[in-house]
Amino acid sequence: MLPQYLAGYAGRTALGIGFALVLGAVGVVLGRMGVLMFGVTSWFGWLALLVGGIGVGAGLGSATAWLWLKGMGAVFTVILVPTAVIAGICGAWYAFLYGTGVEPECCASPDMGPIAYSILGAVLVSNIVTLLLGVAGQMTVRILRRKRDIPGFPRPQAN
Repeated sequence: MLPQYLAGYAGRTALGIGFALVLGAVGVVLGRMGVLMFGVTSWFGWLALLVGGIGVGAGLGSATAWLWLKGMGAVFTVILVPTAVIAGICGAWYAFLYGTGVEPECCASPDMGPIAYSILGAVLVSNIVTLLLGVAGQMTVRILRRKRDIPGFPRPQAN
């Protein structure tokens, strides 16, 4: 029983990483288009649109892989999606800060820029958070089902 759940969690996580990478890259494009369309000239506005686009894209991508879990209702989705988006934005922000602080050695260019770090940070953080929420949700459902089968525990009456 446990290997089936582990395989399902691994598959959903892999799918979430793929969706998050694609939608994070789309977020970069939309963020840059937003800078051009809205005429943003400040560095903070550019950074907010870019990191926000990456974080929202990665969060929605990772949450998409975890939708429609067996036994989970709409409450799980209402909790999952905003949490994944917030985690994606936070991961993109902290990874961008890390990427700007990476100093290349003398006379060399960095292998990855801050935007690539930002995408990877958003993908990793949002997928870790969605994995933890998915496991916690499934465990909660299992515990509630077992509690329902305990003798002496009141069962709901059918009308």
